[in-house]
Amino acid sequence: MLTLYYVSATFVQSWRIQRACNKIAEHLAQSSSIAFYALQPGNDDGFDPTFASSELCGNRNAAKVTDILWLRGNQRGCCLRPLQALQITPWISFPPAPSLLPFAYAADTATPTTTPTERQPQPRITLSTDKTQLLHLLIESQVEPQRDSGTTDATMVRLEDYGKLIAWKIDSHLAVLIETDIEHFTKLLIMTFLQNNLCINDNLPLLRIESVQREGQPQPFELLANHLKRQSRNVAEINAESWQKHLKDLRALSVLAHQATEFEIQKNRTEGKTGLPKQELVTQRQTEPTAPAVVQVKAVAVVEPTTKTTTSPAKSTQLKQPSPVQSPLNKPSELEKIAATKASTSQQPLEVQDNSATPVMATPVPKASTPSKSFVAVQPTSPPSTPAPTVAPTPAPTPTPATAASDSRPRPILRRNKDSLGESKPLNVLVYSDSASARDSAIATLRQLLERDVYTIYSLTPQQAAQKFWMEQTALLVVCGSVAPTIGQILVDYFLHGGKVLSLCSDILHFILPNYRTAEVREHELVQFSYDKWQRVKMMHHIFCYQPSPVKKNFSTDSEESTGQSHSRKPSMELKDLSGQTHKLDVKVLGTEEIWNTPSLMLANSVQSGGKAVFSQVHLETNPSEFEFDEEKFTVLKQNESTRLEIFTDLLRKYMGVQVRCTESPDPTATGVVFKQAYFLGRHESKFELLEKLRPRCSGTDHVLVTPKLTMKFCGQDDKTPVANTNVLPILIHSCPDDFSTVDYYDNLKTEHIGRLVIYAPVVSSSMHVINDLELVHGLAVLPLQQTAGLGRSCNQWLSPLGCAMFSTQLHIATDTALGSRLPLIQHIVGAAIVNTLRGHPLYR
Repeated sequence: MLTLYYVSATFVQSWRIQRACNKIAEHLAQSSSIAFYALQPGNDDGFDPTFASSELCGNRNAAKVTDILWLRGNQRGCCLRPLQALQITPWISFPPAPSLLPFAYAADTATPTTTPTERQPQPRITLSTDKTQLLHLLIESQVEPQRDSGTTDATMVRLEDYGKLIAWKIDSHLAVLIETDIEHFTKLLIMTFLQNNLCINDNLPLLRIESVQREGQPQPFELLANHLKRQSRNVAEINAESWQKHLKDLRALSVLAHQATEFEIQKNRTEGKTGLPKQELVTQRQTEPTAPAVVQVKAVAVVEPTTKTTTSPAKSTQLKQPSPVQSPLNKPSELEKIAATKASTSQQPLEVQDNSATPVMATPVPKASTPSKSFVAVQPTSPPSTPAPTVAPTPAPTPTPATAASDSRPRPILRRNKDSLGESKPLNVLVYSDSASARDSAIATLRQLLERDVYTIYSLTPQQAAQKFWMEQTALLVVCGSVAPTIGQILVDYFLHGGKVLSLCSDILHFILPNYRTAEVREHELVQFSYDKWQRVKMMHHIFCYQPSPVKKNFSTDSEESTGQSHSRKPSMELKDLSGQTHKLDVKVLGTEEIWNTPSLMLANSVQSGGKAVFSQVHLETNPSEFEFDEEKFTVLKQNESTRLEIFTDLLRKYMGVQVRCTESPDPTATGVVFKQAYFLGRHESKFELLEKLRPRCSGTDHVLVTPKLTMKFCGQDDKTPVANTNVLPILIHSCPDDFSTVDYYDNLKTEHIGRLVIYAPVVSSSMHVINDLELVHGLAVLPLQQTAGLGRSCNQWLSPLGCAMFSTQLHIATDTALGSRLPLIQHIVGAAIVNTLRGHPLYR
């Protein structure tokens, strides 16, 4: 019987795998990607293609879901078109197996298990010889292993058993590329998502498996590892502290790989004499395919998740530049040694791929069916702030040659018109970065320095930048790291037409100031520079130092202007925008590095439009905490932290024209908001009916409700009130607020249910956090006086300073009613009711 059962089980499993293989092969044959991924608990993306595809894919914005393959809990599986492309040039190849980098993986050959006389060790995995069956998989995981999760070596999925390890990179999460075939791809899906076993090597929680098209070659591990300190990990089993040291080693390698890639691209730019880079500079690279053009976009989800990493699309090395002028400051560096070693070993001829751009239409994904009963959370007042890449229903405008009339009329400076409907919406501050860590650091610093409740701060992806919808809504564009040539031209066009650009160690400098050349290469180096009243400041420098070519100084400095020597000088250079119009630029040096006297801070001013660009070759966005593992650098950066914030603030105020906080030395811990307890208002019978309904959801007997975003405690007269903060909201049941008249409120309330029960909160993170994830009572309203983290539709930021009239309410509407079958009408009904009420007010003019 056991034998029969075993044979039957084996047959069923074989049939299951074969059926899944055929299904996967059918989709892959249509130039599609298959993606299985896990969402954060409590989230539901509705198979949004911008979440279904990895942020590491260059054509992610063009993806659309064509078929749903898997749905269980927070796990999703779907088919995406077009085939998602992954550029791995800044990635790192795997060292020879077995190894412990980036995680522990076994040898390529399996240990003989038959007899000791077995001569030839068997390969661990044998892939199909049919090239049509081969594919590449992008696998993403968290960087912190699951500890005490009960996962054993028997249940942990080892990636080396399902394909050939090709390359990896690490940032906020770990990304791995493997080569496999359809059969092993199917087995991997069965062993992970289909069996709810999301744990790979080193007990790392699995986030995603996605088939992709590989582009480029990774940086060789052997060349990078020679320039780092001794590895901290030498055994497979390590504790939490050793794991953090291991992560530090991995991130150092990843940074070096990015720097080597940037150095190679920069060298191609400065040494290439034709449209094609020199063959010895290609170093086993192929020209990346042109990214598909996205036109006539009707519906695209553009808000990016904050916990994921964003990368720029494939970087093209084909730029036509004049031959460089050698600088006496040039000296060999570790990156030059890496590039020279790769060049000397490269024997492959240059291959140019001709990939024509094709229009792609993104269409909305059908939404899931509505349940029989809906709990609708409505936040109708105060229109949400427009995100950086606002999607318009019309096609993106195509640049056309400027006419004679348009040449004489420059584009006005980006300012709001008082008569415009946009006056009620704040301007955006956008951060474009090829690195998630640099992006997060820049955003965190901007939140410290910019005036509160004035700007909305968003990250800008390459796909969003290419659509150009963001330009008119942007007060400041911050650029970090490498910029693809196609995106660089768009960012330059924004600057030439009145935009403000702050470059933080970014190669956008080459697009705006093409006559600057690399004078020196520095790696992880502290430098001393001076700017204005701040002298001898020590900060981390960009990998490159730049000088104008020729080295003879041809730009003014602040000291020259103060002595009156530059009053008669003409603009330093000229630059053309996308329409071919020439713009004159005035360029000057603001700060210099003291050893080689290279520019550390520069300013470029567009004479016609008033656009300004500040270029910083020091990492103003970097927090000292990022160097806690380097005691020497951490100590120096900590001593200069207040100076860093002061310089950053001065540049924003003086040259970028944005509003900053008035304090002389910004305190990153100061929030300016004091959280207070909320009040539960309404008839006592109704209040206690709701509390009784919520009792099963409460933890303990203290009326404590725990939701993903907020912990609430309903406090009686004798209860101890917890301290209110952004995550804790005490709600008093038997008290009334001093700053809210309950008498006036209920005397003017004409409804039967809506607004009869109220939670009034002087300060709350978001009123939606109070009613989300809870089934309360029909018509309950949350009235905040001020919100610190307001949230609009599609995760838009919602600025809610004092003086805003806003509320959230929960409505319970049966879907079998006329209104329940047309739920989108609710937002329009509420909006029309509010407008009608305001227009009928005696004080309305």
